[in-house]
Amino acid sequence: MDRIDGPTLFLINILLLLAIAVIVWGPGALLVAALIGAPLTLGAVVTLSLTARA
Repeated sequence: MDRIDGPTLFLINILLLLAIAVIVWGPGALLVAALIGAPLTLGAVVTLSLTARA
């Protein structure tokens, strides 16, 4: 059986954490996660695109 790689495991953990947050704090947790995650994701994409070699 193949082992799960690091980024996949990290994504699964984030999704589980988000699901638990929604259960505990309600739908507002999704809004907070979106407001925090969107700039981080955009920054990561821009950084990776600037460092990528054509």
